[in-house]
Amino acid sequence: DQVYLVLYGTGLRHAGSLIVTGNGTNLPVLYFGAQEQFAGLDQINLTLPRSLAGAGTVNIVVTVDGVAANGVTAAIQ
Repeated sequence: DQVYLVLYGTGLRHAGSLIVTGNGTNLPVLYFGAQEQFAGLDQINLTLPRSLAGAGTVNIVVTVDGVAANGVTAAIQ
């Protein structure tokens, strides 16, 4: 089974590079760019590796062009 996580933000669509980590582990980014329904909203689609199954609270950090955004937490069962 694949588990997907979708994040939303602004200022991402023109990034040269985007890295997402969960508890320090790189998460595979499937897509980042404009979210088509709402003007100005950007979207990141990624998959969560099995190693995070049951991890509980996971610190998610998005790094855009070498600059880390404010972190968020996600509860993963």
